[in-house]
Amino acid sequence: MEKGADICLVVEGSYPYVTGGVSSWIQWLMENATDFTFAIVALIAEKKGRDDMKYTLPGNVVSYDEYVIFDYEDIRRAKPVRLSTRKWKSLSDSLFRLMIDWRDGSISHGDLLFLKELITEHSPHIFNNFLNDEHAFLLLTNIYEEFRGSKGFIKYFYNYRNIHLIVFRLLSIIAGLPEASVYHSPGTGYGGFIACLKSAMEEKRSMITEHGIYLQEREMELLKSQWLDDPYLKDMWIEFFTAICLWQYTICDRVITLYEGNRNLQVEYGADRRAIAVVPNGIKVDRFKKARRRRCTGTPRVVALVGRVDSVKDIKTFIQAMAIIKKDYGAVQGYVIGPADEQPGYYKECEDLTKMLELEEVVTFTGRADVLDYYWQMDVLLLTSIKEAMPLVVMEAMACGIPVVATDVGACRELIHGHLDDIGPAGTVERVMDPKGIADATLRILKDEELANRLAVNGIRRIETFYREELVIQRYRELYRGLIDGGD
Repeated sequence: MEKGADICLVVEGSYPYVTGGVSSWIQWLMENATDFTFAIVALIAEKKGRDDMKYTLPGNVVSYDEYVIFDYEDIRRAKPVRLSTRKWKSLSDSLFRLMIDWRDGSISHGDLLFLKELITEHSPHIFNNFLNDEHAFLLLTNIYEEFRGSKGFIKYFYNYRNIHLIVFRLLSIIAGLPEASVYHSPGTGYGGFIACLKSAMEEKRSMITEHGIYLQEREMELLKSQWLDDPYLKDMWIEFFTAICLWQYTICDRVITLYEGNRNLQVEYGADRRAIAVVPNGIKVDRFKKARRRRCTGTPRVVALVGRVDSVKDIKTFIQAMAIIKKDYGAVQGYVIGPADEQPGYYKECEDLTKMLELEEVVTFTGRADVLDYYWQMDVLLLTSIKEAMPLVVMEAMACGIPVVATDVGACRELIHGHLDDIGPAGTVERVMDPKGIADATLRILKDEELANRLAVNGIRRIETFYREELVIQRYRELYRGLIDGGD
């Protein structure tokens, strides 16, 4: 990196190769915060070509670097550092203290100085020592006896190595991060760890925007995992993610979340409520005004889902709900509006379910399309996802004046029912994977024109009051400027 930036964005597992979600938010942020320059550091799972990029980097991006996060070849090929027994003893003692501190989600000033020495003077060579030197093995056995002495050593040994390979890889990446005034990550995972550690070592400022709760997601994955066959091995990984996330919560200058429900979860995981700011996503309201009209006046009624065809969006529940709606109401048309090529096997299952329920003439898979063409047609928008953060499609539908029936995930309840406002509901919130409940709620709206349009007006009012794009981008400008200028 030859040129520094105002903001270094450290992104993990998404931008610029995956569309939608966090990736689209990152692109939106940079395109709108034009008074700041950005350096991007992308942590990716596997090597890709620039032709695979789904986004064009905005003009205010001054540098782009990417790292394959699980590529350990630099560490494995690095020539170990030649160290005296005395130096090894000093390093081992420092590393042991660091591990003790980290278990509680804290890193002392001495720990930071130690890490900075490793990264700036010895990376990645010293990490080869830590993995393969006999002194490192003695350190490992000391840690084992201190914390896991009643468990089997062989499994512990390989789990320990796998965890620390990731840690050492992350530390080796930090040495190559560009200079910036603020290090910002859209999550508290590996990207947030790198951003916070770099800023702490360089006495710069840091910010994290959590779209979902990273630690909660990792816990759920690990508890269901088959590759960790002993509970204590799962505990090791959960403790690892807990430590790095809790440390980020405590060290980060700004922790941003999208909605109040997420802030409550962050507090449960150990964050200080006073340090968390709620800054929602925003949309260009004017773009959706042309789709406004009176709802539930024509025939057939139109019910649609906007989203890619994959299991997280639970398209099968939408199809099953449409079968119930069709049987009860009759004159209804359904659309699934979004790409169908990301999970082709799941798409085939959805097609088969549509045929089995004899809905070929009722439910249409449009593929990629201009959603505004369909927003104008819709009478009700359904969101049947099993997981979301702050779904833009719900916000867009509300801006269009479309009643929404959504599952109780992410910010849906807050969007539809509001938080400490007296506007009134913009739709209903139903249980996940409940086709009957979703269908019944949809039917109540389809059959009641006055209800449908009351919900529509409430949705427009809430979006225009709280979720306009210009309000959100102004808040980020203020946050960035405050950090750069050294404010609290």
